[in-house]
Amino acid sequence: MKKIKIVIETVLKGIGQIMLQESAWTGLFFLIAIFYDSLLMGAGALVSAIIGTATAKVCKFNDENIKAGLYGFNATLIGVGLVFFFQTSPLIWFLVVLGSVLSTLLMEFSIRRKIPFFTFPFIAITVIAILMIQHFGLAAARVPGVNEEIPELEVFEVAAHAYSEVIFQGTIAAGLLFFIGVFLNNPTAALYGFVAAVIAGAIAYFDRDSAKLIEDGMFSFNAVLCGIACSGTKPRDGLYVLLATVIATCFDIFMMHNGWITLTFPFVLSMWIIVSLKKLVGHFENKMAIVEENK
Repeated sequence: MKKIKIVIETVLKGIGQIMLQESAWTGLFFLIAIFYDSLLMGAGALVSAIIGTATAKVCKFNDENIKAGLYGFNATLIGVGLVFFFQTSPLIWFLVVLGSVLSTLLMEFSIRRKIPFFTFPFIAITVIAILMIQHFGLAAARVPGVNEEIPELEVFEVAAHAYSEVIFQGTIAAGLLFFIGVFLNNPTAALYGFVAAVIAGAIAYFDRDSAKLIEDGMFSFNAVLCGIACSGTKPRDGLYVLLATVIATCFDIFMMHNGWITLTFPFVLSMWIIVSLKKLVGHFENKMAIVEENK
């Protein structure tokens, strides 16, 4: 029973790590939300999370990293993403399995090389799969249905949809469950994600982008990840959230205007910039501290 509990917690943590939360409860809320919107996408999320985790176990990767769920979140996004974009078939399920395995290997490379990949394995594998399927006509595109919505405030609608779109969902209910999942583990991160979504929506609004796409959170879901990733209790953390959100949103708008597949690449790009900036600031602060000590 104890081993089964550890396996379940590890798989759920892998799902929770999509929004950088090492929490089985967060992962459970995410999984419930995905199943609420789509049973197929829920199945895709669960299968890929299990395969990503199992691959790491079979390859005997670091046990602590496995238990932290670091090999599950890219795999989960691939599973949900492929089921979102295409009608399910044996080929799509095969690609879900293959993509989950490859994402685990890429994540291990990232950890060993100390390169902050974030969701880059998901982006690279999913984009290659989409382009290959479309080029050879291997599967039919899918237009997923969503549950009926109820009227809501516009700002709330943007933020809730932004949370739901992080994992390819489209309802307010899913967004609320995602928000609650993050809030239970890290209230500060959840609130920063909410604020970042609103800021991104405002940027897209002033750029005169589609009101429907803005309300659906299409310009804000990368910002949610930026808000969560850069969150903290220091004033400078707020500045990092703002900078990351602006960078991600502007690049998101640029990619969408050019008809590119965005996924979470704007978030990854902004985080690469923020990580480099933080290293630069840290290096400068260390030098200043040394100067102060020598006075």
